[in-house]
Amino acid sequence: MMIFFDPDSVDEEILLEGSRTDLGIDPNFEFLLDEMGFGDAEQPLLQAALINKTIEQPILSVHRLIQSAAIRRLPESDRPKFFDTAVQLLSWGLPYTWSKDVGHQINAWKKCEKCLPHIDHLSRLFKRHSVRSPNLQQYAELLLRCSWYLYEHETYDIARGLLDSAVNTFEDTSTLAYASAIDLAGLIDLDLCHPERALMPFQKALEIRRSQLGPDDPFIAFSLNNPVLAYTELNSLGEAYSIHQQAIDIRLHAKSDRIGNSYSNMASLLLRMRKPDEAEEMLGRCPFLKDFTDETFLNTGNPRFSGDMVLLSRIQLQQGRADDAMRLASKALAFRQKVLGKRLRTHDSLYDVACILH
Repeated sequence: MMIFFDPDSVDEEILLEGSRTDLGIDPNFEFLLDEMGFGDAEQPLLQAALINKTIEQPILSVHRLIQSAAIRRLPESDRPKFFDTAVQLLSWGLPYTWSKDVGHQINAWKKCEKCLPHIDHLSRLFKRHSVRSPNLQQYAELLLRCSWYLYEHETYDIARGLLDSAVNTFEDTSTLAYASAIDLAGLIDLDLCHPERALMPFQKALEIRRSQLGPDDPFIAFSLNNPVLAYTELNSLGEAYSIHQQAIDIRLHAKSDRIGNSYSNMASLLLRMRKPDEAEEMLGRCPFLKDFTDETFLNTGNPRFSGDMVLLSRIQLQQGRADDAMRLASKALAFRQKVLGKRLRTHDSLYDVACILH
């Protein structure tokens, strides 16, 4: 099993927690289901110095030469079994996002970070040794999960590489997972200032979701938001407004807890249309913004809320309230510097502050 993980740092939590998913686990690896059985399995390897374990934390490692020799000796017929189990274990650390709109995944980032080097290692093994897995769909979904995490971190070049691998690996292109993959491809294009290129994958993803879920499922509202963003960047504001209203109607009818996302997006569009007062009223409808103060925004720790701070700051600036706009913009900047580091959204906030000062 250690062959299929990055050799430098395998957190035992991945192995133990990843084996306890609803999918079950191959009977050959049932020793992972309890810590005593796991300890019995690793002890001979530790005694023979085939693997190492840190004292401070339950972190395993294996020498690269040992790992290389082991993969060469492992029969090709056995490789898919170990590969598929590694895919299942690593899927534990990355959220499932393609049939439900769950918003920003910052709460899962720490688990994602533990799994990231192993997914990179696994993808290289898959190519180098031409592993013939009978469950390529699950592997493609793992690459997709990882791509979403990298997208949230604005690591677009790496996300695009993994995402392209995922899209090319999917066997069934009518699934919600495949729709999520091409949707993400559009979002990456959009963030890199290619809105015209983003429209086609957005529309294809929407078609798949409508065929799978029906036209009134709350997840359709999520899917409608993305082409709206592209239309807005292309200055097709009337088209964007009409689609936004469709998304709002769907979420209101379904009593979706994500209605605030639609109100926020509509407020952004109204601001683009030079209607700051209407934008402020629309943003004020967001349930999660009721009774919010500046500090409440920041204490959530969620980058999504800093985006609403930025939006409100821009609304206030367009209303001529420069001091209020500066207060919010500077706090949003400080938050993004702390949580996101030197990312595009941080530079976006830096630009806002500079414009207000100018």
